[in-house]
Amino acid sequence: MNFIRMWTYGFYLHNCKIRLKSKPFLVGIECRRSDCVKLVPNFQSNNRNDLSMSSRPSRQEFVSDGAIDVFPRETLRWFFSLVSDQLKSPALIEEETIFKLKPFVYLSTVNVLWPKPLSFSSYGINETDALRNASKNVLYWLKSNTYMDSHHKPILNSQHHILTTGQRLFYSTSTQRTNATNVARTEAVDTDKIKSLFPHPKGVLHNWFLLVSNALEDPKLKISPTYKSVKAGKNAVLWECVYTLKWPRSGQFSATANRKQDAAHKAALEALIWLYHNKLLNAKGQPILPENVVVPPEEEKCRKLRVGANEYQSMTSIAESVKSGEVRAILENFTSCNQEENMPVIEEWVQSDVPQQQYTDRNFYVAKEPTRLPISDYKEELIGLLARNSVVIIKGEPGCGKSTRVPQYVMEAWARDLGAANSPCRIIVTQPRRIAAASLAERVASERGESVGSTVGYNVRFNTKFSKKTGHIMYCTSGILLNRLKTDPKLSDCSHIILDEAHERDVTIDLLLILVRRALTLNPKLKVLVMSATMDAELFRDYFGDAPILNIPGFTHPVEQYFLTDEKLPSFQMCMSKIPRVLPKDVADCIKFIHKKKPEGAILCFLPGWEDITKVKDLLPPRTDMVTLCVHSRLSMAEQRKIFSKAPPGVRKVILATNIAETSITIDDVVYVIDPGIQKEERLDEQKGIVCIDYHWISKASAKQRKGRAGRCQHGECYHLYPQFHHDSFMEYSIPEILRTSLTKIVLNSKIYSNNMKAIDFLQRLITPPKKAAIESAVQELKDLELLDEHENLTPLGRTLSHFHLHPKLGKAMVNAVLFKCVTPIVDIVTLYSDESALFSNDLLDKARITDHLRKESATSDHLAMMQLFEKWLYYIESQDYRMADAMCQDLGLVQPKLFTLQKLRSVHLDYLHKGLYDVLPISDDLSDYDELVKAVLLSGVGNLLRRREWDIVKGRRRNKPALVTRHNQRATVSSSSVNAMTRKLPPDFLVYINEIILNVRKTSLIRETSTVSSLAVLFFAPGEIELHEIKSKDASSDQVLLKLGKSDIEFHCDRRHALAIKECKEAIEKYKQYYIFQLTTGNSYSVVINNAWKRVLKHLMVALKTDS
Repeated sequence: MNFIRMWTYGFYLHNCKIRLKSKPFLVGIECRRSDCVKLVPNFQSNNRNDLSMSSRPSRQEFVSDGAIDVFPRETLRWFFSLVSDQLKSPALIEEETIFKLKPFVYLSTVNVLWPKPLSFSSYGINETDALRNASKNVLYWLKSNTYMDSHHKPILNSQHHILTTGQRLFYSTSTQRTNATNVARTEAVDTDKIKSLFPHPKGVLHNWFLLVSNALEDPKLKISPTYKSVKAGKNAVLWECVYTLKWPRSGQFSATANRKQDAAHKAALEALIWLYHNKLLNAKGQPILPENVVVPPEEEKCRKLRVGANEYQSMTSIAESVKSGEVRAILENFTSCNQEENMPVIEEWVQSDVPQQQYTDRNFYVAKEPTRLPISDYKEELIGLLARNSVVIIKGEPGCGKSTRVPQYVMEAWARDLGAANSPCRIIVTQPRRIAAASLAERVASERGESVGSTVGYNVRFNTKFSKKTGHIMYCTSGILLNRLKTDPKLSDCSHIILDEAHERDVTIDLLLILVRRALTLNPKLKVLVMSATMDAELFRDYFGDAPILNIPGFTHPVEQYFLTDEKLPSFQMCMSKIPRVLPKDVADCIKFIHKKKPEGAILCFLPGWEDITKVKDLLPPRTDMVTLCVHSRLSMAEQRKIFSKAPPGVRKVILATNIAETSITIDDVVYVIDPGIQKEERLDEQKGIVCIDYHWISKASAKQRKGRAGRCQHGECYHLYPQFHHDSFMEYSIPEILRTSLTKIVLNSKIYSNNMKAIDFLQRLITPPKKAAIESAVQELKDLELLDEHENLTPLGRTLSHFHLHPKLGKAMVNAVLFKCVTPIVDIVTLYSDESALFSNDLLDKARITDHLRKESATSDHLAMMQLFEKWLYYIESQDYRMADAMCQDLGLVQPKLFTLQKLRSVHLDYLHKGLYDVLPISDDLSDYDELVKAVLLSGVGNLLRRREWDIVKGRRRNKPALVTRHNQRATVSSSSVNAMTRKLPPDFLVYINEIILNVRKTSLIRETSTVSSLAVLFFAPGEIELHEIKSKDASSDQVLLKLGKSDIEFHCDRRHALAIKECKEAIEKYKQYYIFQLTTGNSYSVVINNAWKRVLKHLMVALKTDS
C-alpha cells in the first residue's frame, strides 16, 4: 500500500490509501477520518491531472451533498456516466479546456450535451481551481433544474433526449474530409445571421485576435492562415486554408475551395461562428472577455485646440459680461419663472366665423351616378347604418366606388332629413396624398356636372378650391385635418369625417383615429366613416367600440396574374437573398416585352423611388410609339396630372410610379401592371433613435392593391417580378408607420392634443401603440432640445415649436437665428431641406456638374451654396425678371415649379417667427454675412455633427485611414455630390448636416449635404456642457487639460487658461439664450440693458469664431 495526497480546492486530503491491482484502476479511497466522504467509482487514470471516464461506473455512489463541493470533477463524470448508460449514448460531456488569461487568472470551460448543449465556464487562480469551479457550476445547474436527485443520480423522463450526430455541427467546411484537429461540435447556429453581420470574415477574425493578443499581452495569439493544395479527383486541385487557434483553446478551422480567397473566407467564417456561439464575439466583431480582462480601447490621438490672443480676449469679455451687476441681476431673476407649471395647452374652442351655408333644394344634393358601381346597391343600407351609428366601417373592394360615391350618399342623406332645417353639412374626406385629394374632387365634381370648388372641392398644401358658402364635400390630405384638430378638437363645424385609405396606416392616419375618437365624445352630432379596400376591418371595429362593418364587393375586370418561374432570371435569384433590390434591366425588359407582344393599353410600373424610376426610364429608348411618364412626390402637380391624359392612337403610355399610384387614383387606360414587389420604407433604430431607410418587400395587401390597378376599366394583366412562393411569404398588411418612424415630432404634438398628458399614456391609446423604448427615446430627445422639462411638460420653447409644421430641430434653429441676427439664411436653409424635394431635374445623372455649380457659391457648405442659389432665383422673381429666372433654371437644371412651392413655404416659415414670437428682438439679418455664424446657428438647432477620426475599419481590419462618424459612432459617407466629398482631400474635423440616410445594405450613414464648422463653433453651439479633466503628463511644466463636450466623443487637449475661458464663454452665451428664449415665447419683456450687452457679446463672438482650429 502507498499513500498519496490529493490537491482539492486549496487544501490537502491526507492518509488516503490506494489499493492497486494489476491495472492502473483507482478502486477505492479510504479516509481514516469518520466524517470523510467515501466514494468508490471506477476511474481509469494514467495521469491524475487528466482522468478519463471508464465505460462502466461502480455500483456504489456518493452519499453526501459535500461531494459537489469537495469532489466536483469526479462527481460530474460519475453523473454523466450514469446518464450515458441509461440513454445508451456515447460521452455526453466534453473534456475540460483551460486558458491562461493572465498570471493567476485561468478560465475553464466544460461542455455538456445533456439535457441540452450547454457550456459552463469559471475562473480560478490555477488550472485545477478553474476546472473545479466550472464543474461545480454544472452540478449546481443540474440540481437546481431537477436533473439531479439528492443522491446525485440523474432524473430522466421520456422527454429527455440526446443530440444525434446529425444535429452536431463540425467546424470544418471541407467536403473531402473532416480534420480531426478541428474544434469539436457545438449546437447549430444561424449561419445566415453571422454572414450578414460579418460580410468580410477574414478581416474580422484577424482583427479579433489582434485585440485579444493586445488585451492578454501575448503576441503569439495573433493568427495567420496556412494554405496548401489538395487533390479533389484525377485532375482537380483545390486550395485548403487552415486557421490554427491558440486561444481560447487549441484547434483548427479548415475549408477548401477553388480559390485561396474563397477557402480563407469559409474557414474564417466557421471560426467566427464558433466564437459568436460561445459568446466570445459580439455583433460588432469585438471580443467578449472576462470582467477582469480589459480590452484596451482603440487609442485615438486627441486633437490639440489652439486659441489666439484675440480669440482669448473676446471669450474673456463674453464671460465677464454676465458678471456685471445689472446684467447679472436681470439674467438671474427671470429664471424663477422660466419653467411653467403644467398649464392646459388646448384652450376651449371658440366657434370660428363660418358663413351660413346656402341650401338649394333637395334634388340638387342627390348623388349623381353616371355609371352604376357595386356600391350603388348598398346605398340605402349605408344611409341606414349611418343614421343609427356614430361610426361605420366600410371595407370596399377596389373598384366598388367608395371614394367617389360615399361622400355623395352622405350629402344626400343630410338633404333628405336635415337640409330644410338649415342644419350645416360639411363632409371632410381625407386622402393620404395631394394628387389623390385633388383628382377625386375633380372626378366627383365632373360626375355632378359642376366646377371644382362649388359643392365639391379640395384643400391641399398651398392649393385650395372650396367655397365655404356652397361647399359641402371637401377632399383634403390627412395633415390638413390633423392641423385643424389642434385648434378645434371638437370639429365643431364638421358634420361628417370620412377617413379614406385607412389601411395605409401612416402616422397622420393613426393620430387622426385617436383624435377623431375623442371628437366623437366632445361632439355627439359628429359622424365618422372609416374606409379602405384592404384594411383589417375587425381591428378598426374594435377600436371604435364594436362599430358595424359594411362589406362591399368590388367591380374589377378579370386580371391575369403572372409570377416568375425561370430560376435563371436575375430577379428570381434576387428573391432568394434577404435584402431586396430592384433590377432595372429586368423591369425594362418586361416593359419592352409587353409593348412588343401585347395589345394596346397603358402600362403602370411600380418602383420604390426616384432613383429606380430614373434608371428604368433611361433603359427605355425614345420611341415614337411609346411615351414614358413619371409619378413621384418630387414632381409638380401639373407634371403628375399628365398620367390621366390618354395617349394618342398608336402610342402606348408607360407610367413609372411609386406607391402613390397604389391607391385612390384611377387611371382609366391602364391594362398592364408590373410589380417588382419592393418598396422603400423607413425603419426606426430604437437604440440609436435614428431612422434607417432601405428596400423592403411589400405586403400581400399592397400586392393586391397593385394588381387591382389593372382591372379598373377593362380586362388586365399583372406581372409580378417574383415567384408565387415568395408572394406567399409576404406579411398580410404593411407595418404601421407609427411603429417604424421617429416619434420626436409626434410626442411634441401629442402634448398639444392631450393637455400635456404623459407621452406614453397618450400614445398607448393609439390603435397600434408604439414600443415603450421608442417613446422614451423621443421624450429624451425633446428634453435634450429643451422642449420638455424634467417632468415632461412643454417648455415655453416647446409650446411655440409645437405650432411649427417642422421637425423640432429645424424649428429651434430658426428661433436661434432670431437671437443671433441671421434669420433669412437660416429660414432659407430650413425651407430648402425640410421639403425633402430634389431641386435639380438631373441630379442623378449630372452630379459632377451640379457639384461644380455649388462649389462656385460655397466651397465648404452645401447648405450655404443652395441658399445662395435660392436667394439668387428669389431676387429675379421679386424683381419680376422672369427671363433671367428661367435662364438660371435652364442653365442649372433647377425645377422651377418646386422653387415656387418653396417660395410659398418660405413665407410660411417667416410667419412662424413673426406671429409665433413676441417682439422682444427684431427679426434681423445684421449678421447674415458671417458664414461661420450661420453654420454654427444651424448646428445649434439640428445638433447633427460628423467628426473625423484617424482610423477606420476596412473589411473588418483596423486601418490608419481617416473616416467620418456620427454622434452614435456610426460610420458615415459623404455623398459624391457634396462640396465636401472626400475624393482627394483629407476630410475636415467637423461637419454639420441635417438629413442622413442609414443604409443597412452598406452599414453606413449616407450624408448628402454638409457644412464645415470650426472647433470653437462646435464647442459653443453643439449641445452639451463643457467638462475639464486633468491630464497625467510627464512634462511637469505642461499645463494642458482635457476639454470634453458633454456626453459626446469630442475631446481636445487645450491650455488650461484657454479651456476655462471657453467653458465660461459658453456658459455666458447659454444664459443670454435662456433669457431671450423665455422672453420671445412667454415673458414678452424688453430690456435695453440686456439688448446692449447682447450686441457687444455678438461682436466678440464674431472675433472668436474667426479661428479655424
